[in-house]
Parts: sequence; structure tokens; C-alpha cells
Amino acid sequence: MSNALYRVKSWIEEQRLLPDSGLVIAGLSGGADSMAMAHMLHQLLPAGRLVCAHINHGIRGEAAERDQAFVEDWCRKEGIPLQVLRANVPEEAKKTGEGLEACGRRVRYAFFQSLSLGENDRIATAHTRSDQAETVLLHLVQGAGARGLSGIPAKRESIIRPVLCLSREEIEEYCRENHIQWCTDATNEEIEYTRNRIRHQVLPLLRDMNPSIEETLERTAFSLKRDADCLEEMAQKSLEQVRVEKGLSVKAIQALPEAVAVRVLAGYFQEQGCPRPETVHLEQALTAVQRGGGRLSVPGGFEVSIWSDLLRIEKREKVPFSSWEVPIRGHKTLLEDGRWLIMENFPVSEMKKRIKFHNLLFPILLDYDTITHSQNLLIRTRRAGDRFSPAGRGISKSLKKLFSEERVPIQIRDHLAVLESNGELLWVETFGVCHRCRLRPETKRVLLLYFQPEENKLI
Repeated sequence: MSNALYRVKSWIEEQRLLPDSGLVIAGLSGGADSMAMAHMLHQLLPAGRLVCAHINHGIRGEAAERDQAFVEDWCRKEGIPLQVLRANVPEEAKKTGEGLEACGRRVRYAFFQSLSLGENDRIATAHTRSDQAETVLLHLVQGAGARGLSGIPAKRESIIRPVLCLSREEIEEYCRENHIQWCTDATNEEIEYTRNRIRHQVLPLLRDMNPSIEETLERTAFSLKRDADCLEEMAQKSLEQVRVEKGLSVKAIQALPEAVAVRVLAGYFQEQGCPRPETVHLEQALTAVQRGGGRLSVPGGFEVSIWSDLLRIEKREKVPFSSWEVPIRGHKTLLEDGRWLIMENFPVSEMKKRIKFHNLLFPILLDYDTITHSQNLLIRTRRAGDRFSPAGRGISKSLKKLFSEERVPIQIRDHLAVLESNGELLWVETFGVCHRCRLRPETKRVLLLYFQPEENKLI
């Protein structure tokens, strides 16, 4: 048994990639990686367990036809069953709006899954350690967390990677030793593709600095995968601990480490039917949790609301937006968005007691004496030309620019409330009070604002 074959056999056993029974569907493109993998599995598996699968994507014309004929001939000589799918990926991509690569991948794996019907059946793809290094670097360039930088897993559900322990050079050496021919895809040399630029330009530079760069990136990916697995396990347990009757407890989430909290939110979003949320939406939700209140839209037409120690996510019907304004008359004002705005004023000495009594995490507090002579106090949505001076920043900027700088989601900007007096913005939702109305050491009376849901509606 050659060194490469022995290492693959050991890798399969260490990673527990194969059950004792069931088919192994080996993706066979005709390239060196897949040819070596198919040859190795043919040596290691009992007769009748290996089936090869080839997809002609309808992209590369005569070259694709030659690849198909090549794998058909090889499988016939080796006595390995072969299933072939002829697809028109360019046409399919036009129908779905996908890119060619994404569409091809979807079609490919759907074909593999159609052949893998038994509980113990497995789909084998020929990803190598070199692919692992490229993937880690690609995800690093795109901006990924620990899970993304974990690279390609040895197994994911029914998909296994038997040759992930070998480099591309080792694969080609195995093919030469065993007189295995392979096809070369000319598109692998085209540096217009990001992955090819990493393969042909970036990795050679890194290899000059560290000849063992692929092994180094492999260890890095393994270490990050271990960390990511640990954090996700903690998040699964924490999700049950922060769960309350109608959502999640904001206070309980605030007590979690941020790395766990953001994974709790991701798990809850998916549990509620929200498509896989992007990092930006998870970070925005975490910021709102840390502030103790807010609303934001997430993909799929869902809205996250955080109020009074409760986080909820609901599917919202898309309705046309219309601006609104409501004059403030007295202690309690019903807003157009269904919330009640409550206002109380009292001596500064009572501030802590009042906040504790209402169980407010992030109360809205203004110096009452700075607005006692204000006229036309109203609460409304934003307007073109609005400017705001956030407390403590010593600047005045357009609200549009502030929203952009703070990356407030575009979907919620028109729904945020602002408190105005004679054209001056005294408070803006998500930003806080203005500089002039901030609390100072000489403040004598405090104006407290907070929201309650519309009466007779459940939270």
C-alpha cells in the first residue's frame, strides 16, 4: 500500500467518514483529484459499494464532451458503475438568476443527492489540503468569522472528503505512480477567477515565506473549527437558558459573552424561519440588544423588536411606508406605529428610583429645564434636511449622514422616531438625546421618556 493510500485509509478511519454499509457516490470530474480519489476508494471499498457520478455542465463545449468520454472509458475499464448527468447550467442560471458557479454547484449536489438514497450512503468529493488552503484564504479576503475560516469540513451530513489530508502535488504524484491519466480544465489557469488568483499568485508568495503554508493553514482551520464548534455548542445551551414565553430575554442575552450571544441570535433567527442571516444583521441585532431596545429588519421580510426585556422576531407583510407626526399632549401619547410614548418629569434625586421602578435598561433622559419653555413639542419620523447634535460629540450633522456613518439599516431609517421642538431634534431613536438637552452636574429636574406597546396587544 502506497504512503498516500495509507494516509487516506487512516484519515477515513480517524474522521469516521464511512459506515460499514451503504453506497459511496464519488464525484468524478476527470481531473487529477477526483481520479485519484476514485482509484483509492476502488482499492479500499468492498465490491459493489462504489458508484462514480459525472456531470456535463454544458459550459465547456467539446472539452466537456471529451471529459465525459474519458471518465466513461476509465470506469468501464475499472469495472466501476458510472452515472452521468447532462445539464445546461447556463440556461438554468438564466432562469434562476444565479451565477454560473453557484448554479453549477447546486445542480451538481442535487444530482449526487438523487443517487444517495440510503441512510448509510455517502457522497465523496475530491477536495484536497490545497483546496483547504485556498478556501481559508478566500474566506479571509471576503471577511469571515471562525466558522468561515474553518474551511472545508471533513464531513458534513452525508458529504465526505476522503482526500482532504493530501496536497494537490501528492495527488498528482499518486496518479503518476499508478499510471492514472487525468483531464486538465483550462479554466483552472484563468486568473479572472478569484480562487485561481489565490492558487497561482497568492499561495506561491506565501510559500516563499513559509514552505509549509498549506499545512499551516490546515492547522489554523482545524483550530478555528474546534473553537467554532465549542462556541456553537455553548450557544445551543444558552439559547434554551435565555428563552422566555414569547421570545428571548434581553437581560439574559446581555449577560452572555458576545461570541456566544451573536450565535444565540443566529440560532433563534433560523429557528423562527428566518433565512440564514448575514453577519451585518446579527451585529445590528446584538447592538440593539446591548442598548436594550430597537427594531430592525432582517432578510426574508422579518422584523426584530427589542423592548422591555423581550426580543421577538416576526414575519411582516410588506406595506407602503407613510411618514407621520404626533403632537405631544400630556403624560401619554399614542404614536402612529402603535407604541405609547410615556413622559415623566421629577427631581434628579429620584432618577435612580424611577428607572428601577419601571425596570428600564436604557432610559431616555433629558434635562427638563432645557425644554420647559419649548413650544410645539411633537414626535415624528425623519424628514429631508433633519440635522442632529448627539450628546457628547460636539458636532451637528444631517440625520441622513449620521445614519449612514452608524450603519443604521436602510429598511428601518424611515420608521425610527424623533422628538422635535420648534424644528430642533431633541432625541433620535438609536442615537439618544441631543447635546443641549443632555444631563449635566447642574441638572435639577429630569424628563424621562420610554415606550410601551399599544394597549390590548400582546408583546
